[in-house]
Amino acid sequence: MKDQFPFPGKPAVITKEMCDFNGHLQDVHYYPIFEDNNRDFYKAIGFGRDYFLEGFSSFTLETNVRFLSELKEGEKCFPYYRIINVSPKLIHYGGILLTEKDKVSSTCEILLIHIDMSTRKSSVMPEKMLNNLVSMKDEHAKTGDVGFELRLKIK
Repeated sequence: MKDQFPFPGKPAVITKEMCDFNGHLQDVHYYPIFEDNNRDFYKAIGFGRDYFLEGFSSFTLETNVRFLSELKEGEKCFPYYRIINVSPKLIHYGGILLTEKDKVSSTCEILLIHIDMSTRKSSVMPEKMLNNLVSMKDEHAKTGDVGFELRLKIK
């Protein structure tokens, strides 16, 4: 499944503080791994500091995380991302979290909305941004289907 998610994030190590009484990664820590380790992916999308200084950003509308296999203290995990769909105001992207043995531990879908920070309301993306996202989506789609049922959609 790693091949269908061509953009690697930064690896994370599961700490004792992240584990619950069952001895595995507590569910509340999965999403932060996806979110905190995707900075390079966000920059590739176009959401860097410069874009924010131009007055634009994104807000998360919805997320969906599935837990498929355990991650235990001391294990390393590896997030991977891809663009699933885009519209002039919305970005639907997904991620997988792999174990050191390339087993899928978790999947994640995220729906973002493009924001004009001067009004803090949704706005159409500038053409350059949208074209970049469409190009990324098309390139990522060449890797095949995401490999799991999508629960979020851009209508």
